[in-house]
Amino acid sequence: MRMISRYVVVQFAVPFAVSVLAFAVVFVVIDLVDRLSAFLDRSVGIGAIISYYLCYLPHIVILVLPMAVLLAGLFCIGGLIQRGELLAMKAAGISLYQVVIPLQVLALGISVLAAVMTDQVLPRANRARVKIEQPRRATVGSIRVQVALRDTGGRVFSMGEYDAIAMQGKRVVLDRYEGGMLKERVRAEDAVWAGAEWHFLDGDRRVFGEREFYRAFRVWAAKDVTLTPEDFARDVVPEDQMTYWELTEFIRRKARNGSRTLRESVARHMRLAFPFANFVIGLFGLPMASRMRRTGRPVQIGLCLLICFAFYGCIQLGRAMGWNDVLPPVWGAWGANVIFGAMGMGLLLTTRK
Repeated sequence: MRMISRYVVVQFAVPFAVSVLAFAVVFVVIDLVDRLSAFLDRSVGIGAIISYYLCYLPHIVILVLPMAVLLAGLFCIGGLIQRGELLAMKAAGISLYQVVIPLQVLALGISVLAAVMTDQVLPRANRARVKIEQPRRATVGSIRVQVALRDTGGRVFSMGEYDAIAMQGKRVVLDRYEGGMLKERVRAEDAVWAGAEWHFLDGDRRVFGEREFYRAFRVWAAKDVTLTPEDFARDVVPEDQMTYWELTEFIRRKARNGSRTLRESVARHMRLAFPFANFVIGLFGLPMASRMRRTGRPVQIGLCLLICFAFYGCIQLGRAMGWNDVLPPVWGAWGANVIFGAMGMGLLLTTRK
């Protein structure tokens, strides 16, 4: 790395680190003030509160990274302009591209790191945070009522109540359809997962046709059913507690069961789109900073907040449009990046080199 590139990266890295820390502290203080009464009502101790925010920290950091990248870029380029260093670099034959490219490479590295954190660290941290915030939620939330999933072979598997922890259902009905006609119905008081298949307990089986078949049973093995306890329990696990591949598998299974997957599909694409926003927001902010002549820190901070407000607003708008099938999920997640990335490229190409 050239000496100029190292110098520019250092000028970016220091305000970036300070910005991440400052934004994270502000976020924690505001959130703590909002939740403090709830913590006190549940008699949550200081240690548990500290643990809660340590688990919340990955989410906070990922959320504020684009703001920190933009603010650091404004401070870095703005400082070079104020000290006359950018003008001296241009006089020495160093173009604006040579100044911006190392910062964009750094922003790309931050995006990759954020993507890894979003997929591997954040789901585990969210699960730990929920256990601290609502310790009884895991037990209560494991019970689902009126569950019905579509299986292969025209089967519909429904339960009046399902316990995800015990992997056991009550008031179970398994229907099989052919050509829109009900051909078979199995009803049971209970269904338990026996390790490789469902066992129906205390029920009866009817086969409809020219000659109806009926038989009561104590235990009946549903060998042809491909649904597993994970299919019935995954809806209990929020999408922010799944990794990318877990969420992908959940979407595949849910779509096969005949359910809509718009929200989950948008969330899956957002796993990559939002971390990549660090690169996009840098591409938008760096050439804009080079156009600002001797502006002070308050103006730069205000501009950063204004741009980030518009960017996050576009993200929320795209997410909502993806949820409501106005846009395809991929465009709902990546739309803001595409818009601001195109604007950033336009600014960079039209800026004096």
